[in-house]
Amino acid sequence: MAKHLDVHCCMKQNVVFGHPEMTVREAAALMAANHVGTLPIVAAMSKLVGVITMRDVIQIFLPDFVFLLSNIQFVKDYGNLGAPSEESVQRATKLLVADIMEEPISAEESCTLIRALSIMEKYGVADLPVVRGGKLVGLASRVDIGRAFLSSWLDLQVGDARAH
Repeated sequence: MAKHLDVHCCMKQNVVFGHPEMTVREAAALMAANHVGTLPIVAAMSKLVGVITMRDVIQIFLPDFVFLLSNIQFVKDYGNLGAPSEESVQRATKLLVADIMEEPISAEESCTLIRALSIMEKYGVADLPVVRGGKLVGLASRVDIGRAFLSSWLDLQVGDARAH
């Protein structure tokens, strides 16, 4: 018999998160230091209030780069786009996370894996904050969810093969 799989079974529990009062530069440094592409934003009492992604941060530091990505077939050389302008760096130092964070897309920890994956697909997110009563308790990526499915399926196949 298949076991019940919910998002709690595969989420990361030690989640790197930011606060609305942080500057974008501080959030970028936190993301870079911890190798994360999604930064849940929490307020008092661990309440999830927003999310920023690496794309959001890069858009602040390299605003022309994001525009060029949509026109990539016409771009021959990116030139010096790999370095942000002094203006962009100054903007990131003054701009608060609260000014750029997006409304969080999240799932309760009891959410089934298939529903969590459906939410991720519908909203185009790579990482899904997991909450308990609105408070951040974890983060599940597409890889985390896929690995949980595969592990479950492989366990079933091994058990079925032994029964025959």
